[in-house]
Amino acid sequence: MDAAQRQLTLNLADQARQTQQWAEAVRLYSQLVQQLPDDAVLHHNFALSLLGAQQAEQAVLQADKALALQPALWQSVVVKVRALTALGQTLAAASALDAARLQYPQRAEFALELATITLHQQCDARLARQLVQPHLANPATATDACLTDIIASLYDRDDTAQDVNHRAMQFARTHLDRSQGRAQGHSSPAVPAHQGRKRLGLLSPHFNCSPVFFFCSGALTLLAQSFDLVFFSRSPVVDWATAELRPLAREWFDVAHLNAERLDAFVRAQSLDVLLDLGGWMDPIALQAISTKPAARMYKWVGGQSITTGLRAFDGFITDAAQTPAGFEAWFSEPLVRLPQGYVSYTPPAYMPAPVPANVHSHVLGVIANPVKVSQAFLAQLGDSLHSKPGGTPASLPTVLRFIDKRYCHSALQARILQALAPAQARLGDQLRVEFVAPASHLEYLIRVGQLSAVADTFPYTGGLTAMEALTLGVPGSAPAGLLFCERHSHAHQSYLQSRAHPHRRAAHAQPGQARASLVPADCPRADHAALATSLAQLFSTGRVERAVA
Repeated sequence: MDAAQRQLTLNLADQARQTQQWAEAVRLYSQLVQQLPDDAVLHHNFALSLLGAQQAEQAVLQADKALALQPALWQSVVVKVRALTALGQTLAAASALDAARLQYPQRAEFALELATITLHQQCDARLARQLVQPHLANPATATDACLTDIIASLYDRDDTAQDVNHRAMQFARTHLDRSQGRAQGHSSPAVPAHQGRKRLGLLSPHFNCSPVFFFCSGALTLLAQSFDLVFFSRSPVVDWATAELRPLAREWFDVAHLNAERLDAFVRAQSLDVLLDLGGWMDPIALQAISTKPAARMYKWVGGQSITTGLRAFDGFITDAAQTPAGFEAWFSEPLVRLPQGYVSYTPPAYMPAPVPANVHSHVLGVIANPVKVSQAFLAQLGDSLHSKPGGTPASLPTVLRFIDKRYCHSALQARILQALAPAQARLGDQLRVEFVAPASHLEYLIRVGQLSAVADTFPYTGGLTAMEALTLGVPGSAPAGLLFCERHSHAHQSYLQSRAHPHRRAAHAQPGQARASLVPADCPRADHAALATSLAQLFSTGRVERAVA
């Protein structure tokens, strides 16, 4: 390859990288680094492209080569850290970031990356907020810092729910809403003239083993009979749940690589009658994209549905009367669409274990929600309440407090929890044993949850899918009800668990050693996919739902 050929290849590689055509960029940079092995910038761009192509191990190797050639190339540290995180090596990623923060104290990128790992992997929302605080006032970093601060505030905070909601709405108006500044020629979409089946778009990074699958798939399976479902997948993660969703699709598009502008144009080109956002605050780029309303009608449904999007483009925020009671309209930028039978239905996995009797040797109290929801206030209340046991449980029975989630492998997370529970441990001594369980699979997680006597639900952010899983396994739990959408999940689920045949009957909680049955009746609204699909079909066809609660 002569100099002219190298320059042409470099131009093509850079163009592929800038347009996020990762496979092509990887192919071209691979040729270039063989020709110019001492070019640090080439190795960096190769590493970035490999990361985009989901080849994290190779990305680490190329980032290391770039840093060996040019130690001051701090951008390669960021690529390496993201690749290590993708590989699950979060301790190594955090260590690299700490070192980089000392080496480059003027670079806010390292603090922001560390805050992301701290929040989502090491599950310390308060520390994540501390890390971004110095960068909130800097225009160059304010967007990323503010977004992390808002998300972390949902999990653990001293400020009020109203404060968090207000900041989220401000952020959406300032950083997500592109409707006022979109390119000329992008007018609001005309209503597609589809005389037959309507085109229903679904946009999400969670078309896998996630709440989107478990709470939506039952209704989507039925809706696919009368709507053309168009999936826009925003994540390369695929698993058995993805394989179950794909046959429902009239069309399936993998769009994880598209930025907001290109995603907007791509969705707009599909001539959708209705678009459902199933990503929410978990995918702010997608919210940016659809803030221009690229479909005739749009609704926010499950998936990052923790709080209002703050956008005016939506025709509705799909909910129910227990999840969002009357009087909460001012908390949302979207009109509230309360489905009369409840806004979700739960589909357990095929491998859901059968309920088993509770432990007869100890009262096993489980904390099973995402560990980032284990707030300081929750831990304080949990510690104070450990002296009491449910009625019928012998007072002499020791308590095992079991924390179950794969992220409990992090020693810093364990240490934070043990420190908060130290007063209770000192008071109860041998009557309290704290355990951390890090299941290797969803099935193992469900088996461990099924062995619990009861669940202690987190707050302010309560359990959602985890609460339904425990109830299906016959494990009872508390149901706190806060103000934000994410603070009412467990309460709302339990509100819809009554059998239609016996609407006033409460399920009896088995005592230790007694057989248990699912606490989710087969004829309750949270198990009724047909009723949910009927209401959604009405909404998507007419824009209204019969018998909707005011």
